[in-house]
Amino acid sequence: MQKRYDVLTVGETMIRLSPPRWQRLEQADSFEVAVGGAESNVAVCLSRFGLRVAWVSRLVDNPLGHRIMQTLRAQGVDVSHVIWTPMGRVGTYFVEFGQPPRSTNVIYDRRDSVMSEMTLSDLDPTLLNETRLVHLTGITPALSPACRDLVQGILKMAAERGVLRSFDVNYRARLWSADEAREALEPLCAGVDVLFVTRQDAHRLFGCAAGADETLRRLQAKFNVGVAVLTMGEEGAMALNRDGSFYRARTEPAPEIDPLGSGDAFAAGFLYGYLTDGDLNAALQIGVSAAALKRTIPGDLALITLEESLRGNARTSGQILR
Repeated sequence: MQKRYDVLTVGETMIRLSPPRWQRLEQADSFEVAVGGAESNVAVCLSRFGLRVAWVSRLVDNPLGHRIMQTLRAQGVDVSHVIWTPMGRVGTYFVEFGQPPRSTNVIYDRRDSVMSEMTLSDLDPTLLNETRLVHLTGITPALSPACRDLVQGILKMAAERGVLRSFDVNYRARLWSADEAREALEPLCAGVDVLFVTRQDAHRLFGCAAGADETLRRLQAKFNVGVAVLTMGEEGAMALNRDGSFYRARTEPAPEIDPLGSGDAFAAGFLYGYLTDGDLNAALQIGVSAAALKRTIPGDLALITLEESLRGNARTSGQILR
């Protein structure tokens, strides 16, 4: 029997404020407003690719909360399960874009947001019966001990119900230390069906400093995951299947208009391929193409189409290594 959703995501989405035209925050007289959050970024991209996606979070019943809800709903994401609160605050963040030699800077203002107070009792457990895959990230457990328990509980309930589990480590040094993250995230990574890790996070959190092949082997052995996916920036991405097969796709060159959300676009592209036909070669190629397309678009959301990503596949060449 077909389930109601292909993907369920849970996490915080914030209001993003950025000065126009490469200005510094201290000189800005106005800000461009956007919406962004790792889980909802994935949800939007997958919805645009044609999958049925629901996003769950806590929002304040005020104009900022409604701006977030309306933005995601306009992209086809089911937001009907959002928990609304009359009081509290929605998280915000500021992005000061730079060009070399000046780097892009992100400043969070999200402490004690209403999402940080979400608990497992807020989530309707029947949603897990109605989805094929649940996608979570390491950002949510960084928000609070309650959110740590929330993510752990969702992963446990999903496993009990035979729901596929996808987890993106997505370490944020501005939210917690590497030691804190390691202690919290290692149990959450264990046994998931798809694990996304950047090469940098694999090194600083899990001590994997070897080459890509060996890093994936260590992640696979450490966490016993179905598919371990390693993203490597300009060098592309690799995946290791449980059967020992390696896959690789090269990064597609693209001008960097806005890099924020490109990792989420990659995860969405990979999950689309993983869920539609299970071809990890195609999944990697769609992922790197989606990430490249996202870098050309201002804002966190990958406002792209599946057709564009598939055309990108013709310009990249993934391959099974062994």
